[in-house]
Amino acid sequence: MNVRAYGRTAVLVELESVEEAAALHARLTAPGGPTVPGLVETMPGLRTVLVRFDPAVTDRTRLGQRLREVWSEPVVNSEVADHTGDTVCLRVDYTGPDLDDVARHTGLTPAEVVAAHQARQYRIVLIGLAPGFYFLAGGDPRLRVPRRSSPRVDVPKGAVGLAGELTGIYPRTGPGGWQLIGRVVEDLWHPTRLPAALLTPGTSIRFTAA
Repeated sequence: MNVRAYGRTAVLVELESVEEAAALHARLTAPGGPTVPGLVETMPGLRTVLVRFDPAVTDRTRLGQRLREVWSEPVVNSEVADHTGDTVCLRVDYTGPDLDDVARHTGLTPAEVVAAHQARQYRIVLIGLAPGFYFLAGGDPRLRVPRRSSPRVDVPKGAVGLAGELTGIYPRTGPGGWQLIGRVVEDLWHPTRLPAALLTPGTSIRFTAA
């Protein structure tokens, strides 16, 4: 873990992996989790957690020390370790144009790719890239595949893609280079809805066939 200043009232915690960043964010935001004096807000990134603090209560040095303590402490409460709220089940039409390519990359059959994708519980670690684009961690390591060598101009709304260790869900039609294995049936993003994003970072996700 590396903690560095990020303006006058925040620090940026840099972790080794997507999973570590998700775990720290979950620990800091879980009900009954560790106390961090002065903590105002946490914002997850792919391998970072931005922590805003109240300078009237703490400073960067003390906050950084406390965050390192939290990270090194053993988790004795499984609710804190796995806090994600209720798990959301998303229905996927697994007829994506890259499903066969993913099977070739991984040495699995298309049916085994689908089964592996459904077998894990995911966590939304970031919403970005485009408004409403969901980055999810926690997938089967066998499904780690490279991005497409040639991105598509029009990826359909709701498309489920794989790239590296992540699963992504496209919020709307647009360009993209992830390997597409299916499409989520639910509408997860609508610009006129408040909030526009149906799901939030930290949400636990499972996929099932539509």
